[in-house]
Amino acid sequence: MRKEAYNIYCDESRVENPDSRRMVIGALIVPRAKKDRVVRDLRSIFRRHDFRHELKWTKVGSGYRDLYAEITDYFLSTEYLHFRGIVVDKSEVKFKEYHDGSLETAFYKFYYIMLKAKLLSFNEYYIFLDKKPSREKNVITALEKFLEFHIFKNNKECRIRHLQSYDSDDNVLIQFADFLTGMLGFACNRSENRSAMGFKNEVVKRFRDRLKRDDLCRTSPLSEEKFNVFVWKGDYEKG
Repeated sequence: MRKEAYNIYCDESRVENPDSRRMVIGALIVPRAKKDRVVRDLRSIFRRHDFRHELKWTKVGSGYRDLYAEITDYFLSTEYLHFRGIVVDKSEVKFKEYHDGSLETAFYKFYYIMLKAKLLSFNEYYIFLDKKPSREKNVITALEKFLEFHIFKNNKECRIRHLQSYDSDDNVLIQFADFLTGMLGFACNRSENRSAMGFKNEVVKRFRDRLKRDDLCRTSPLSEEKFNVFVWKGDYEKG
């Protein structure tokens, strides 16, 4: 079987936001050989729309309506770009029982659940996390070790070649992951976003219609690669 190499760019949405019931951890998956091309394409889109800011879902507004339309169209029409996201209802997480009372511990366990499904045999993976000042380096190291143990336990002949956190302002692909993850987080917390339902809701609806999906916040089959979503349930922790 042919060996492939992939870059995985990760970000999260609404993890520490007390006003949002559901948090999302997401990953943009790019063939490593296509990385430079995707970066050039994104920067070209930015130039066409005179966009000189960091691409972030929290900053999405109607002033760049055409930019966001082109960004979403680019993701959906580029066959080798994929996304995977895990949606977690924070009220269902038993922090004391299963996570040592730590949001940080729980957070990286969900990162592990989100990523492990995309580690396919014979491939190589380079994983880039969005850097957060509060994140401890030893927790990131633990995430890598858990993923490597998953590979060993399941006899998967793949390798994690790199796993490290980076500043998003220096990495346009982490920004792209932020945009897609934030959009999913918004879609999964719509009842809490009444004051911002306007343009952001338009972006979600356009994306959803083009994807031909009634609801983004619903588990999709693992075979669905373009925009794969896993809605986690609290009962899973008992297994």
